[in-house]
Amino acid sequence: MNKLMRKIATAAFAAMVLTTAAVAKSAAINGEVKKIDESAGKITLKHGPAKSLGMDEPMTMVYRVKDPAMLEQVKVGDKVQFEAESADTGYTVTRLQKSK
Repeated sequence: MNKLMRKIATAAFAAMVLTTAAVAKSAAINGEVKKIDESAGKITLKHGPAKSLGMDEPMTMVYRVKDPAMLEQVKVGDKVQFEAESADTGYTVTRLQKSK
C-alpha cells in the first residue's frame, strides 16, 4: 500500500508541474511594438488574443510598463512576447522580450 501511495503522489506532483508550466506558457502574449513613450513609461502593442487578460480578439493597446528599463530593450517594429496584468489603473506589462 505504501508503494502505491508513493506512486500516486509522484504522479500527482508530475501532473502539477506540467500544468503549472502550461499555464505559465499560456500567459505569454505575442505582439509587435507599434509605439514607445519612454517619458510616460508606456508602450503600444499590436497583439493577438490575450487569454490571460480576458481578451479573445487581436487588438492594439497602450500598456504601462512595470519597469521603464524594458522600453530600452525594444524598438518600434520589433516582434515581442510579453506578459501583462490588469489593475485599477489599466494594464501593465510585467515581462517583455524580443521574439526569436
